[in-house]
Amino acid sequence: MAKTETVHTRVTHDIKQQADSIFSRLGLTTSQAITLFLTAAVNKNGMPFELTIPSKTEEDLAFATAIATVDGVEPSEDAKEIFRLYKKGIIDIKTAKYILKGMYTK
Repeated sequence: MAKTETVHTRVTHDIKQQADSIFSRLGLTTSQAITLFLTAAVNKNGMPFELTIPSKTEEDLAFATAIATVDGVEPSEDAKEIFRLYKKGIIDIKTAKYILKGMYTK
């Protein structure tokens, strides 16, 4: 049997409680979940998930939601293209909103 080590870390009470609840519903202890995370990191030779610097604001999320559900109708291909340009950083949110407002207020 492999020798085990102890890992100590500090997290807020709320995060610990929420994580414990999630892991419990998955049939895992927090210790087992942490072991899975560390094993996945070793197997991947890095973080087992993508790390990115968030570049979108809450306003961006509201914008994405709004164009996806304009009056419950699927956005036009033109609207989808505006959103693609926005997501790629080719146009900013102000420009995208201006164009979309013109498209949907005729």
